[in-house]
Amino acid sequence: MKNILVPTDFSQQANNALTVACAIARKSGSNIHLLHVLDVSLGGGFNFSTMGEPSGYTTMDQVYVLQLRDITSQRLAELAQKNSGDGFTILPEVQVGNIFSTVTAYVKEHDIDLIVMGTKGSSGIEEFFVGSNTEKIVRRAACPVLSVKNVLPGFSIRNIAFASNFEKDQLIAVSKLKRFQELFDAQLHLVYINVPNYFVNSRAIRIRMNEFVQKYQLTNYNFAVYDDNTEEDGIIHFAEEIHADIIAVATHGRTGLAHLLSGSIAEDIVNHANRPVLTFNLREFIEQPG
Repeated sequence: MKNILVPTDFSQQANNALTVACAIARKSGSNIHLLHVLDVSLGGGFNFSTMGEPSGYTTMDQVYVLQLRDITSQRLAELAQKNSGDGFTILPEVQVGNIFSTVTAYVKEHDIDLIVMGTKGSSGIEEFFVGSNTEKIVRRAACPVLSVKNVLPGFSIRNIAFASNFEKDQLIAVSKLKRFQELFDAQLHLVYINVPNYFVNSRAIRIRMNEFVQKYQLTNYNFAVYDDNTEEDGIIHFAEEIHADIIAVATHGRTGLAHLLSGSIAEDIVNHANRPVLTFNLREFIEQPG
């Protein structure tokens, strides 16, 4: 893990995410990219010329945006300096544009390995990660996303609750999850959530989970089948019972647990769980045959 992206709107939740990112960076030696997106709505498309100056608007609009960018850059630099530490570097960056599009492009351009973002953060001229932006990033990001809600002083990962249907190929996602596990020497708790509408007998699930463990050569793990009314409730309740430090979800498909990243369940878990939630969008982790 070399590059961690922390999008920030300067809210408390975003600051909580930065604290967690710093804890991960201390362990991994990663660079932290601290990104603020000025989503300036001036009545149309907005862009910068090749010289880095805003184009397509009046002189007054350009002056306003440039001043806003300068003020924000200074504020971001102060935040980076306040949180910098031994073993990692924080790289502040201010960009102008659509939040989701800017984050998506930044991930690709800078080879981001992990996004750590605060949930329900909003302040300044625009709400930052509320509603559709959170949903889009959690569901479509081309790298894992760790969503953080609460203050987590002394953050460490000792127990990971990993919920899955344990079907399909998940090599890339599991490889990334194993890096988290190894980085913190954590125990992995594999769990299948059994719900009334998609009930599977425990024996069949355990056979599937054993095959999963052998295929991906997992270590320091245990597994459980947990019954609940909904997938969301089951994942959150299981994580509470084992005192998980983070919840991890990686799925394929669109039914039962398999539609975790295709519908509203992932967003619901991110919004309702008090623990950080690590999501893998397997539609982005395309595995090549052979």
